[in-house]
Amino acid sequence: MPALRPQLHRWARPLVALACVLVLAGCQVKVLVDTKVNRDGSGTITVSVGLDGAALAQVGDLRSQLRVSDLQAAGWKVTGPAREADGDTWVRASKPFADTAQATAVMNEVNGADGAFRDWRVSHSSSAWSTTWKVTGTVDLRRGMQTFSDPQLDKALGANGYDDMIRQIEQREGKPVSQMVDVRVSVEVPGAAKVYAPTLAEHQTTTVAVSHRRIEGLVGVVAVAAGVVVLVLLLVLVRARYAAQHRRDRPAPRHAR
Repeated sequence: MPALRPQLHRWARPLVALACVLVLAGCQVKVLVDTKVNRDGSGTITVSVGLDGAALAQVGDLRSQLRVSDLQAAGWKVTGPAREADGDTWVRASKPFADTAQATAVMNEVNGADGAFRDWRVSHSSSAWSTTWKVTGTVDLRRGMQTFSDPQLDKALGANGYDDMIRQIEQREGKPVSQMVDVRVSVEVPGAAKVYAPTLAEHQTTTVAVSHRRIEGLVGVVAVAAGVVVLVLLLVLVRARYAAQHRRDRPAPRHAR
């Protein structure tokens, strides 16, 4: 798909749209979206697109084709393309958020108006008793490859052109495009982490819910101490019952006549 390559720098969602273009070029790609929340409620959202050797050979010089100046101007840090330990070549873009409201705004930059990540929420609450971190949302890939598309790409190809191109690729590659995209969504909060693997082949949404609650300060000490006290009492009770049972089972002593 050489005609599509020069347009990579024009898209509002370069990395997400890049995945779409690579598949339209018949490439096997990986798309990773990571949300990491720190103890103070700040964090980072990272979007990564990975290409294996065969995909990279079809694309050519990705570094010269992908323009990310708009991303960088919007506060995104872009690394790559670079070959990493797994043998694939990765392009990664990450952006920090200072609080929960910014987290939603950053995901909206990735997602656009109609992307796969719906109702993405990061929450962080603290009290004298505990601190809770939570990430919730939905990953919706029911629209198939259209999930990764971009308005400019849709306009360039047209609705029928897009569908025809998908059919041509599936016929040429001998497999559905849903098998050409590996999607991973990871969420990490202090004390908990999960990885989700939604697929384009599943006509359903994936619910994301990761949370952790930590007992704070003196309350935590009291809770641990209470647990130790309960354990000691249980041990004493078990020993007392064992001793009582042992006395009942012991034969009565015989008295001398």
